[in-house]
Amino acid sequence: MTSGTTAGLGPGPHARAVAAARRRFLRVLLLAGAWFWTGWALIVLSLPLIVARWGGVADGLTYDAAGSPARWPAFAIGIIATGALLRTHLAAGGTRRALVEGIARAAVLGGLAFGVATVLLTLAERGTFAALDRPWQGATGAFGLDGPAGVAGTVAAESLVITTYALVGAAVLAGYQRWGGLRGTLAIVPLLVPGVLADLATRTGIFSIPLRDAAVGPVLGTAVALGGGALAAVLAALVAHHMLRSVVPRPA
Repeated sequence: MTSGTTAGLGPGPHARAVAAARRRFLRVLLLAGAWFWTGWALIVLSLPLIVARWGGVADGLTYDAAGSPARWPAFAIGIIATGALLRTHLAAGGTRRALVEGIARAAVLGGLAFGVATVLLTLAERGTFAALDRPWQGATGAFGLDGPAGVAGTVAAESLVITTYALVGAAVLAGYQRWGGLRGTLAIVPLLVPGVLADLATRTGIFSIPLRDAAVGPVLGTAVALGGGALAAVLAALVAHHMLRSVVPRPA
């Protein structure tokens, strides 16, 4: 017998519990992402056309000026989906470890989808401004989007950011479940540390705004973005596991 499977009988209980949590969390995350990216695409691609129609000049900061907000729906889904999963997962016999593992796997897959969407939206916005013969000033993080390496790096960095924020959301939900409204709210600040680290490492999001113009070489910037982003995601997973390992669902 192995840890995840029973010989000849397919996946064991732990593997099935992880897969179930992953599917349910990922479904909610991707659904929220579809609504979010559809809305932002409409805003980002229509606003410069509307401004140009009335003789104005937009600077290409539509998405970036909001602090690359894709992390916030991921954070919210971390709270909402974990709250919905916790009771049913435990009632079905799943362990908290399986829940955290399933959420982490879903966050990685959802983060990859969000990362690809980020690049596609940025390229579409840049193309829209080029078609209007307007200068584009949107930020592209530590990598830029010139060439396959830049695109791959941007997708990887954004994936790590989304993974981190989704796991931070799960930890925040556990904080409310363990400590209630007042103490749970006070606990949000330290629980956001992995998210702040992800922003600073990748130079995206509102927490990285003071570092946007910092002179960083390409090699160091890549190492910091990917290494720091990975560290933030791992830290978020550890925090989520610590917070969820002994939480008892509160009455509905």
